[in-house]
Amino acid sequence: MLTPNQEKYLLTIPEDKVAIIKPFDPSVKETARAIIRQIKNEMPNLEVFFGGASALGIAGQNDIDLNLLSTPEDYSKFIPALTELFGKPTKTNPTLIKWEFQRSGFDVELYLTDRNSPALQEQIKTYELLRDKRSLLIEYEQIKLSCNCLLFKEYMRKKYEFFCWSY
Repeated sequence: MLTPNQEKYLLTIPEDKVAIIKPFDPSVKETARAIIRQIKNEMPNLEVFFGGASALGIAGQNDIDLNLLSTPEDYSKFIPALTELFGKPTKTNPTLIKWEFQRSGFDVELYLTDRNSPALQEQIKTYELLRDKRSLLIEYEQIKLSCNCLLFKEYMRKKYEFFCWSY
């Protein structure tokens, strides 16, 4: 059974979007580390969570998912510097600010995120579970590979179902 946050996210996915799964490219991690260094040079106390398949070193979309952990009342402290570094945010709401850009040929999604949000805590828990249990990580990668060229909504549903089963 999917969580309410997962069901809510599935509703936002365009009906014609397709999942393209690629072999892991090690240079994606170096690109992510360079972005993290750039952020830390400007905001050394801002905690950064690098998650997703690229952080785990497995097949996926070879994109970079970075969450900058803060609280909504402190977002205004970071938005000017982040906008200077990465341009105007592509999405803004009270609990999340999103930047999307490309770096070294990789898609980057950067989120200024509420460190206390249940959705973020769920992402971190999932990442840690996969990082720490090699057999689950291998199984997860096989699910991702089997979803190549599926509709993105179906791809995400299969991932979410795996996560629910794995806990």
